[in-house]
Amino acid sequence: MKKARLSCLYCWFLLLSITPLSAQRLSEQSQVSLLTYAPGQELYAAFGHSAIRITDPTQPLDKVYNYGMFSFHEPGFYLKFAAGRLNYWLGAYDFQYLEQEQRLRDMTVREQVLHLSAEEKQRLFDFLNQNLQPENRFYLYDFFFDNCATRIRDAAQTTLGPSLQLDTVFVVKHQTFRELIHAYLASHPWAAVGIDLALGAPIDRVMLPKEYLFLPDYLAAAFQQGSLERDQKKWPLVSENKILFQGKSTVATTPAYGQPLWIFYGLVIVFLLWTFATRRRKMIYWPDIILLSIYGIMGLVLFLLWFATNHQATQDNYNLLWLHPLHLLSVYLLAQKHKGLFTKIYFLAHGFLYLGLLAFWEVIPQALNPACLPLIVLLGFRYFYLYTTIHPFEVEALAGPTETQTFSNEKVPGSPY
Repeated sequence: MKKARLSCLYCWFLLLSITPLSAQRLSEQSQVSLLTYAPGQELYAAFGHSAIRITDPTQPLDKVYNYGMFSFHEPGFYLKFAAGRLNYWLGAYDFQYLEQEQRLRDMTVREQVLHLSAEEKQRLFDFLNQNLQPENRFYLYDFFFDNCATRIRDAAQTTLGPSLQLDTVFVVKHQTFRELIHAYLASHPWAAVGIDLALGAPIDRVMLPKEYLFLPDYLAAAFQQGSLERDQKKWPLVSENKILFQGKSTVATTPAYGQPLWIFYGLVIVFLLWTFATRRRKMIYWPDIILLSIYGIMGLVLFLLWFATNHQATQDNYNLLWLHPLHLLSVYLLAQKHKGLFTKIYFLAHGFLYLGLLAFWEVIPQALNPACLPLIVLLGFRYFYLYTTIHPFEVEALAGPTETQTFSNEKVPGSPY
């Protein structure tokens, strides 16, 4: 029921956001505010959200400008999102709909009223309305470099000019993009593993102070420390802080037995026990075929994210050293009746590859998720074990008959055969 009401509310947002406001003049009593939505329990809300609110009691006017609008009903939505070609847009809707959303989602929303002159408020208001025009409202979303927070940062810098100073003294240490987003994923450990697998080395560089502002919390901090220069005097950018809505502060946690690291170690133990239990029996390959098929399909996804999408963050992904499409070739080789010398050497090379990866884990120019260590250990173990299971006669069968076998069909003198 709650999801249905959220869907209805979203439709209202969609309808309201497609009609640009006509040109208006703001009065002296108008206010411009930065709204910051606190991170929520759902994964899509884990990083929070930013929007701009403009009010004018003389109009009356109370609008929320939201750069985070998108439509699930867009043709090919998931494919476009995965490929980095999904259009987001700027929408504007009455503040009362934000109140309805808060009641449904129970979210905390903070408001920072900006200390702007009448001219500065009008410039920002006109800029936003110009961005609402059909030819301007759409943009290609990028989580790190072009999102709801960076659009507001850029709008403020464009309209307020060099007089605006967004102070980043809150940056206490040099961090990478990956380190920063991990701080928001403590209650989503599986999402953290997925993000670390999908995103490559570009997010492991140290961020510039300005780049911290892709996260709503950091944008709010920069505004709070920011200033405006007028008549050779500096004025605080924020004149008032208030909590518009107070949501629940409970944080969901994942029990230890549900953590990816322990699940993956459990998988390693299962394969070890299975290997020990079947070591004296005829070799069964279907568990390895299933395992390597999963690895290979995931590797194919990572390969496509790097070479077939517009995402900057999915390039140069060193996870492809162990999670690569060539595991599908291993599946093909395992399915053959005669494994052959090539298969034996191929499996041995793979075993040494993952052994080397574990040895040089710390020097790889990308932060690999520690939960992936058991998966790499499992790969090395299975490839070395598969190498040992290829019986010499299978290699000989592929290499051709021996000299003894060549004459085995000739008649022996004195024998009826």
